[in-house]
Amino acid sequence: MAATATAKATAKAADPDSGKKSAEKGKAADKAGKGSPQTGGGGGAASADPVKLRDRFEIHPDKPLPDLDTPSAKAFEVQDRRGAGRALYALIGRADTLQRTTVMRALRGMQNPGMLQFIEGGTIDWPPEGRKVIASIYERPAGGKVMADLNATIDVISDQFFAKKVIKPLHDALAELRSRSVTHRAIRPDNVYFFDAKGDRLVLGDCLTTPPGYDNPALFEPIETALCTPEGRGSGHYSDDMFSLGVTLLFLMLGTNPVRGRDPEEVMRQRLEQGSYATLAGENRVPLSMIEPLRGLLHDDSRERWTLEQLDLWLNGRRLTPLQPRMEKRAQRAFKVGNNEFATARGAAYGLMKNWDKALGIIKEGRLEVWLRRGLEDNERADQLSTVIKVVEALPGDKRGQGDLMVARCVMVLFPEAPLCFRNVRCTLDGFGPALASTMMRKGDVKPFADMVTWDVVKYWVQAQSVYNPEHTQAEQNFRDMRIFLANKNKGYGIERIAYEQNENMPCLSSFVETEHVSEIRELLPALENASKSADTKTWPVDRHIAAFTASRYERDLTPQLKAMEDPEPERQALGMLSLLAVLQWRLGPEALFGLTSWLGGLVTPVVNSYHSRERRKRMEKEIPRVVRKGSLPELYNLLDNAEERGSDHEGFETAKAEYAQAKRQITALETGQAARDENATRMGHQAAAVGSVIVGLLTILLLLLVRLF
Repeated sequence: MAATATAKATAKAADPDSGKKSAEKGKAADKAGKGSPQTGGGGGAASADPVKLRDRFEIHPDKPLPDLDTPSAKAFEVQDRRGAGRALYALIGRADTLQRTTVMRALRGMQNPGMLQFIEGGTIDWPPEGRKVIASIYERPAGGKVMADLNATIDVISDQFFAKKVIKPLHDALAELRSRSVTHRAIRPDNVYFFDAKGDRLVLGDCLTTPPGYDNPALFEPIETALCTPEGRGSGHYSDDMFSLGVTLLFLMLGTNPVRGRDPEEVMRQRLEQGSYATLAGENRVPLSMIEPLRGLLHDDSRERWTLEQLDLWLNGRRLTPLQPRMEKRAQRAFKVGNNEFATARGAAYGLMKNWDKALGIIKEGRLEVWLRRGLEDNERADQLSTVIKVVEALPGDKRGQGDLMVARCVMVLFPEAPLCFRNVRCTLDGFGPALASTMMRKGDVKPFADMVTWDVVKYWVQAQSVYNPEHTQAEQNFRDMRIFLANKNKGYGIERIAYEQNENMPCLSSFVETEHVSEIRELLPALENASKSADTKTWPVDRHIAAFTASRYERDLTPQLKAMEDPEPERQALGMLSLLAVLQWRLGPEALFGLTSWLGGLVTPVVNSYHSRERRKRMEKEIPRVVRKGSLPELYNLLDNAEERGSDHEGFETAKAEYAQAKRQITALETGQAARDENATRMGHQAAAVGSVIVGLLTILLLLLVRLF
């Protein structure tokens, strides 16, 4: 439980939300699985047998390295079979936490003196948890963490060497990451290491085992992302890393937490009303030489925050003067929300976010509007608030959603740069996907996310921004696409489809394959094959998650299959499901799927029964076991839905129907006596025709004789 303890200590030290939040996360995780897939890295009896990654790296579950644990990952010793003596270690992340597997490709092979080298990563079987997990292998730092935890006190590095020993290597690491279009988003003192035993070289640590910014206490995040839930911070921008770097440098130059012992909520309120630099560095003895870069890095306006180029200029001796942050207008009298009072509009917005259930009442009472007019003397903002309230009240829809939208839009009026807020969800534009995925992976309530899409919260957020950003237009289109998916309640769509579309690294959460950590479409059928050994074969192997995962990951259009799976006719449903999986095997392999084919073979009775010919049905029933033994889903599909067979069966059925109708008519005629009357009529008709023929013949002969005589 070392990681949990560290996370809690970190939260108490620095995060306005995470004091409760980290504890809640830990409780939720422990509840999700005590020693099960959810507990990440530990969980069961350690195995003495090493686990192999890529048939090269041996990870030892029985050799943990607790000093290298992170808040969300456990560290274990690794041996490289091709590089004997090379010191490596693996981080095993939590199974219920979204990891940055797509970033692994960018970091593989990267060598920079300011960052731990990422060696390899991938999915492994992990005996302590009885499931597959993701392992990330790094070079092992000989000197350990610079700060064991964020409450620790360390010896400060001399001002004379601080820039060269600390700032320069971290700057170079971030520059290398930027060249690869990657943000680190996990910069904090307990994720900075002494690479060598002497402590001469500092390096940045892991950034792969959690969503971006997830393990960072709010103190290390710019205000806009600090207000988000940890999983909703998003990949962000390079400026976010620069802010985290600034806070980390402040910790290291002071040798301790600059706000140690203070209430995290109070720290956040002070940041909102006085600025981050004043809150973190204002009451501490910062070396004069470091005031300039700290002011630049801790600037709350990302557009004014120092960039890598500006920091590089400073490192090379050029002195810059960071712009002073614009102070928020303070009210003559404070606005009270819950137990706290706020003197600025941003502070009031924070109060509404933290007291969501009470916020609607406060807004409808009119207290907020009155405070804006009289306390803050901001009539323009008060008018905007009044308009928003009237517009939202006129919208159709359920009252709960309408109320949540009203609170969300009022927060936007007070603090336009704040994250997207809706009930307990607080996230950035690019953090919506990871936040949804994390909630889904922990079996949480995803309705607030669906409501955010339904009520078009992003559209209103974009409208509230004062500065145009092309990314906002793209985000609006992205959310419009989400609304289309959400409106379709069929398999392959809905909130599940949104989650997979927004997170290309999200594993399939179907109960059939959840322990297999299937994150790529090629892995799905082998995982289902494995699941066939223990699954209830009377159930369909394609549930909502598998359908949505397949539709989002497979490069071709699967609309016909998804539509067929929702057909009211059982045989069409079965064929749709079979077609979906058969296409995957045909395109992606593997060659044989004996268990899965057997599973499906037992579910296709409605298809067989849809044929009219008894002989054809018997023939199919005999053929199915043969195809099952071959393990071929395409062959099974072709057997059951052969166009020629279907056509022949249809023709035969139509012929049989016609013959049956004729026979039925004959039977009816016999039963009613109509047949005898018809027979007499026919005989009399024949006799009349014969007599008529004789008469005509005689007349013809008579005419011929008369012609000859005259």
